[in-house]
Amino acid sequence: MIKDPGTAWNGPFPYDVLAAVGVTPETTQRDLQKDISFELMLQGLMTPEAQTAWHELRTPDSRLLMDVLMYDVDPAASIAAELAETEAALEDPGVPEEAAQCLALPPLRELSGLVEELDGVALAVPDPPDLPACADPLPPELPHELIRFDR
Repeated sequence: MIKDPGTAWNGPFPYDVLAAVGVTPETTQRDLQKDISFELMLQGLMTPEAQTAWHELRTPDSRLLMDVLMYDVDPAASIAAELAETEAALEDPGVPEEAAQCLALPPLRELSGLVEELDGVALAVPDPPDLPACADPLPPELPHELIRFDR
């Protein structure tokens, strides 16, 4: 667990002070009540600062306040998982599911109805509109360069 970097505490943060004797947010309240004080005395670390930190952690209200400021993260595992997901996506980019649904053709029965409806209709390609002299027509390959799936 890590402390929120923006944490402001009146004095040193108790978990930081007592880290030398192995106190973490996972330390039980029972261990804080009896074992930690002896460990601090055995190691010669029972300073006024350590005693204040120990007292703050033994009080449930202040300990809960401290625990709210801690985040349970494992950067190494998170980074490894995200990296694996990214590498898998790069190996087979494919088409995103949302785009595949939009690009999918309707069922054949619907298309056959359109064929019957349009049977006998003459289709003609309309003439292109007149473009101003300053406008150059787009090269035919440009629209394909603009459409790209990153997923």
